[in-house]
Amino acid sequence: MTAVDSAAPATAAERLAAFADALDDCHERAVPGGVVVSRAGWAVASARRLGTGVPVPDGSGVLAARHGLRASGPEALGAFRGALLELHRRTLRGVLDAAVARLDQRESEGSPLLGRQLVRGSVADVALALSQARDVLRLPRPTAGRHHRVHRELVDAGRTALKLYGAFGFTAEGPGGLLHLTELLGDTYLCPEDPEAGAGHE
Repeated sequence: MTAVDSAAPATAAERLAAFADALDDCHERAVPGGVVVSRAGWAVASARRLGTGVPVPDGSGVLAARHGLRASGPEALGAFRGALLELHRRTLRGVLDAAVARLDQRESEGSPLLGRQLVRGSVADVALALSQARDVLRLPRPTAGRHHRVHRELVDAGRTALKLYGAFGFTAEGPGGLLHLTELLGDTYLCPEDPEAGAGHE
């Protein structure tokens, strides 16, 4: 189960567990049986897969991080970055779908909140960012610079999507914690300080 299956997990804990499973799958696709380590020496995965490490903020003990490891090779990093961005995109898609369903059920002055022009504009902005990310990730010969740009665009879209939830987005059951994890992971594996990401090779 991934973070955005049609039978979406009902609670925040279940969504986080599904996200951790999907993150481990990203590692498995790049380094079967192991974990991908960033150029800065960080690895983030489920606590179960990583074995030892410190808890990740907003990870509720399900995700852990370790530092001081030897960085993975370019091939593994490239495969993992692509898989991680696809996970980010799917997670954001699930957050947007849930926001649309929530807004369609909530009313103000006798009409659904989803009918408001500003709300519909925000939904359209996030949907466009998701579509663009999907198309860019399908381009041949992916680069770290391109991956980093997609990550930042998805982060911006996620913050727009979070506003659709109002205060609920920042509660324990809201999607804020999950979106924060996608941002943290991207900053770990696609950070601007990464020499390859900053090279801008296209």
